[in-house]
Amino acid sequence: MNSLKNYTILYVEDDLNVQKNIAEYLRRYFKEVFVASDGEEGLELYKKYRPNAMLLDIDIPYINGLELAKEIRREDKNISITILTAYTDRDKLLKATELKLAKYLVKPVDLNSFKESLELMAKEIFENNQDIIQLGGGYSWNKEHKRLYKDLEKIPLSAKEQILLELLINNRGDGVSFATIMAEVWVDEFEKEVSFNSVKNLVSSLRKKLPKNSIVNVYSQGYMFN
Repeated sequence: MNSLKNYTILYVEDDLNVQKNIAEYLRRYFKEVFVASDGEEGLELYKKYRPNAMLLDIDIPYINGLELAKEIRREDKNISITILTAYTDRDKLLKATELKLAKYLVKPVDLNSFKESLELMAKEIFENNQDIIQLGGGYSWNKEHKRLYKDLEKIPLSAKEQILLELLINNRGDGVSFATIMAEVWVDEFEKEVSFNSVKNLVSSLRKKLPKNSIVNVYSQGYMFN
C-alpha cells in the first residue's frame, strides 16, 4: 500500500486509547494523519486540510460519524470514507449505505479487515484523483508526480522513458514525430547527433512496461499513444 504515501487521512475517534493505536498504524501508510476526538473538531479539520480519506467512529460526541459523513458528502462526493462502529444495528447499516462508504467496519476490527479497508481506500482515492489517467489493463499514469502504476504498484521508469511517456500521453491519439521526440527527450543533447535507433530502442524499452499495443508506429513519422 505504498500508493497511500502521497495522501492524507482524517481519523475521528473519542476513545483516546483506541485513537492512539490506530493513528500510529495509519501513519505507517499515509503521508499525514489528522486526528480529532469529536465530530465538530473533525469537521473543522476537514475544512482546514481537505484530506483524501476519512476514518470515522460512528459514536463520537457533538456530531456522530454518520452525520459528519453526511455533512462532508454535501461538499465532496468523492472523498473515501470508512466508518468504524461497535454496533451492528440494521438501521445504522442501511443509513450508511446511502453515504457511499468505502467500508463499514465493526469494532474490535481484526487486522486483515483493517488492511482490506486501507486497500479499498487506496483504490478509491486513486480512481477519484483527477491527476490519474487510466491506461487500461490496470495501468495508470499520475500526471502530477509523473509516475506509472500497474494495479497501484509503481513501475520504475528511466528519466528518458518518463519524458517520452508523458509526451505521448499528452498527445494521446495524435502522432508524435521523431524530431519532436528527439528534441523533447534528448533536450540537453539535441545539438549532438541523436540517431533514429536511439529513439526506437527507447520506445522498445518503454513498450515492455505498458499494456500491449499502447504505443503504435505512425508510418515514416513517429509514434502515437493508442
